[in-house]
Amino acid sequence: MKLNFRILFLSLITVACIVACSPDPKPNGDQVDNYYFVKVGNVALPVRVCGNINSDVAIVFVHGGPGGTAQTERSNVYWKEIEKYYKVVYWDQRGSGVTQGNVKSSEMTIEQFSEDLDNIVDFTKQIAKANSIFIHGVSWGGGLSAYYLLDTNHQNKLKGAILEAPAYDIQNGLALSVQWVLHGADSIIAAGGDISYWKNAKQFYLQHPVVTSSEFKQHLAYVNQLKGVGYNTLNLQYQAISTPKAELALVFNNADFAPAALTYENQSIFTHLDLTSKLNTIRLPLMLIWGAHDGLLPRDNLAQKLVSNVSSTDLIYDASKYQLSAHVPHAEEWQQFDIDAKSFFEAHK
Repeated sequence: MKLNFRILFLSLITVACIVACSPDPKPNGDQVDNYYFVKVGNVALPVRVCGNINSDVAIVFVHGGPGGTAQTERSNVYWKEIEKYYKVVYWDQRGSGVTQGNVKSSEMTIEQFSEDLDNIVDFTKQIAKANSIFIHGVSWGGGLSAYYLLDTNHQNKLKGAILEAPAYDIQNGLALSVQWVLHGADSIIAAGGDISYWKNAKQFYLQHPVVTSSEFKQHLAYVNQLKGVGYNTLNLQYQAISTPKAELALVFNNADFAPAALTYENQSIFTHLDLTSKLNTIRLPLMLIWGAHDGLLPRDNLAQKLVSNVSSTDLIYDASKYQLSAHVPHAEEWQQFDIDAKSFFEAHK
């Protein structure tokens, strides 16, 4: 599937290209750029550690998908600013990106993914030499991060977490997303736009009232055309980076495999993941970020529901911010995100 915006690899699903680029410039004396594999069972998770070599603070980035990758994430200029001050850990999840090894369908569970994330957090402390660790989860990665935080032992390993449009309630979030698309389709039809196309879209949802992993690519295409993934595209800025050499077939196969295989309590995450009733166990300092134009996980209802259910006494959420963003504010309004994130890290490190 051809992507209209490069930021789609941060969404619930991804088809991201990993290519061999020219090498990054050699880091200067106060920067680190090291590549590792963290082995969990029969799977080797690729991990890239970049940023300020002298910093005791590290941010573990939890990518979107399922089936996404963190290996292209550094191209977003936001991370260039963050790496000036802190270490950043980019890793690919099980059955995703360029992860190596024999990934069994039976292991594609959010429970296993949480254990994998715990291994990455331990790696960050022991090998990346950071004592103050934060996680930053985006979209599906935000949902995984929320699940990880349900365990108090996991919270005790961290200083805080940024949840950016987190997919903590995919079951209801996708239903809201369908209504968002239908409203957009009706508006275009009423205005005399591409009537035939959007009537066909409405017919699609009549035939598929519940979006599962099978329908998600088509649904994402509709959301994308309505600018519900990338809204503030004129502000996107990228830097040239290198990425590990990999077979494109692996990346694309994982982009299909992970969403179809991933489960929560033995059921598909697309139809059964809803962590709302369990969020009250989260007491860690949180910063919640949500774009006003998000059509994939619409902010209305979802953001306030999370705020109302977590038990954190130190939760930052400002609904008046990110009015020019859709699903990925750290790329769409990276200047403001940089200010907010650094303030959060400095307050809790």
